[in-house]
Amino acid sequence: MGIVIFIIGLVFGLFAFSQIIYPLFSAWPRAKKLEREGKLKRPIPISTFLIAPIIWGVLMWASVLVIGKFWPENLNTYYISLVIILFVVIIQIPKQNRDLEADFKDSWKQYLKEE
Repeated sequence: MGIVIFIIGLVFGLFAFSQIIYPLFSAWPRAKKLEREGKLKRPIPISTFLIAPIIWGVLMWASVLVIGKFWPENLNTYYISLVIILFVVIIQIPKQNRDLEADFKDSWKQYLKEE
């Protein structure tokens, strides 16, 4: 069962940490930079960067509670898988990625000035 919990932690952690880390440490700073450079029609509301991390943070917390309640002997395995995937997601932040660029432009296109 430990291997299954480990794989679940990797998959769920990838989705959760991507939705937590990207908006807070990549998209929000980028939006602030564009705002300083005058490339936005109007400022992007901070709430748009906080809603997904809050929701996914609650889901992450709930997943830890579920694992701890039903499979307490595998909780450390779950933590290890989450830490591994967190490290992988954090490493990806400084890398230039066309998909993230396209996602940013698509998500906040109503705020961006035409180039």
